[in-house]
Amino acid sequence: MTKIAIIGNGLSGRLAALYLDKHLPGAELTMIDPDVPNKPIVGESTIEMTSQFFLSLGLGTYLEENQRHKYGLTYYFPRPAMDGDMEAPGAAGAMAEKGAMAETEAAAEASPVAGAGGGPDYILHEAPGVIRLPAYNLNRFTFDDELARRVAPLVRKVTGKVTEVEISDEPGGQQTIHVMDKAGETSTVTADHVIDCSGRARLLAKQMGLEQDPPFQRSSYWFRLAGFDRSILNGLNVDKPRHHCYDSYSVTHHFYGKGYWIWIIPMQGEDGEDLASVGVTYRPEILGEKAMNQDKMLDLLSRDHPRVRALIETGRKVDEARYYNYMYEARQYYDTRGRWFLLGDSGFTFDPAGSLGIAYLGHQIPQITSMILKAGQGMLTPAYVEAMEGHVQAELYKQDQLSQRYPVMDDPIKLSWTLVFNYMAYFHLFLPDYMTGAFLNGGVAKRTMKLLMRKPAEMIPVAYAFPQIMDKLSERAKEKGNGAEIIATAAHFHKAVPFNFYRGDNLKRGRVAAAYLYKRGLLRAKALRLLHWWREPSLWPMVAGQYLRTGGEWLLALLLVLRPRIYERPASKDPAMMSAFDPQYSFLFPEEAASRGRPGMGRPDGGTADRKPARAKDEAGQMPAGVTATTGNA
Repeated sequence: MTKIAIIGNGLSGRLAALYLDKHLPGAELTMIDPDVPNKPIVGESTIEMTSQFFLSLGLGTYLEENQRHKYGLTYYFPRPAMDGDMEAPGAAGAMAEKGAMAETEAAAEASPVAGAGGGPDYILHEAPGVIRLPAYNLNRFTFDDELARRVAPLVRKVTGKVTEVEISDEPGGQQTIHVMDKAGETSTVTADHVIDCSGRARLLAKQMGLEQDPPFQRSSYWFRLAGFDRSILNGLNVDKPRHHCYDSYSVTHHFYGKGYWIWIIPMQGEDGEDLASVGVTYRPEILGEKAMNQDKMLDLLSRDHPRVRALIETGRKVDEARYYNYMYEARQYYDTRGRWFLLGDSGFTFDPAGSLGIAYLGHQIPQITSMILKAGQGMLTPAYVEAMEGHVQAELYKQDQLSQRYPVMDDPIKLSWTLVFNYMAYFHLFLPDYMTGAFLNGGVAKRTMKLLMRKPAEMIPVAYAFPQIMDKLSERAKEKGNGAEIIATAAHFHKAVPFNFYRGDNLKRGRVAAAYLYKRGLLRAKALRLLHWWREPSLWPMVAGQYLRTGGEWLLALLLVLRPRIYERPASKDPAMMSAFDPQYSFLFPEEAASRGRPGMGRPDGGTADRKPARAKDEAGQMPAGVTATTGNA
């Protein structure tokens, strides 16, 4: 029997326990935690990856009945002054004449502060429809309580503080965890594998000297707000695409300024009332502010987003938390022999932009499970572990890019185009890799690492899409006053998001990647047209180079449409480098794979020897009728 010790009882530890119980039903799970109350909770907004991971754990009915749907990420860009109009009134009508998206919210008149003097009008980027993959805004207090209730019968609980972890160098040796309880009594726990979920305590990283500084720092301050007037948010004077698909309140709201961004996450309170998480993340050296609190945040909002301040002042603060210079990393996250793993915040921290933190737990936990499965079968190799480690480094590359977006967060032109570009990459490249389980293949993980190769801090440029073009567009907007038109043109969510994508088992990733390349070229071409380059010969050399890039991307897109298997070539066929789940997508839903006559998970070579039935459970913890699943003998 495989013995697994989980150090920590927070979100990452509970999710890991649920997942391991499902995919390693014969394993003995021990959870060690000192039960310290009132820990800061962060991470309330989910994305499609996160929700699929939650659904695979049997949380679907709970989420539908107890948490609120999230219909994408919505971005508010202060409308730049138009030509001859320094105060920028009448944005909707002016933009309609230019053929851009134009709808001024009639609800603005219903708000006591909408249209008040001094506040900017906004150009709104939001999803113009509902995609088939759901997402949710979580009340983390009720959600975490539900996870704790579900995990309790699955694990052996040891209450106490871990003082040391002894890692065995013997082949097949067990690790020894030393624990001290509140009375000072000591005990030990032995395990084949140790998963550090200690969060910011960073138990193993500190013990083994793996701590590492990140290239850039961030700080954050947030609080939960109750009793507020949501009509202020719905009544902002905005230009937005016309749709009747959902209430625009039910999204994650983003507001920006130099060196910072603000989030508002609507959620459901314990008694069903409106609740919201409101926070700011910033780079202190750019914002010029070190330690943030509510008063300082309100001063910031008075300057840049006064109506958001008005919204906050109608409510009451329930609780608050803050982190100063909270970013950190580690030199290693996974042991090459599978003895220990750093999961979530025990290894590195995320910028909350893009709601990627919990989403990457949905990557790391299957990665760790795949490595444990391989170790149990005697097939875990350093090469496979290093490939999974490389995937973590690729994720940190994204964090580096986010860090270098802060210098241009007050430039709505550069930021609006960059966010649409990132949305497109997520839906066409990263989400398909996740849904199909391809990220668990060592060859695919290595390609991801090569494409997203990290650089030293001094070599990381300020990160925004099409820099040569955006620099010119931003400069011209100040001269010609057409910034609103440029931002509106970037609202390509209807083309950036594949609304028909909902299942990964039969997805041809090559063709989805081809769509990404085509749309990337299309966005570049649209941006170039906004320059009116044909009127200025000085721009022709730059434009020629940009159109050559577009042509190259479209040719590659055509090749991938005709030969989508080319995109799959990096996927390793070596059993030692393949996912431990067979078929790959069964890392999420092994029951579905089993119902189609596929094994579900187990030996990387697809064999079925030495497998034990998996415990496929429904929401009530019962085996669904007619469902069978299998797993590797660990």
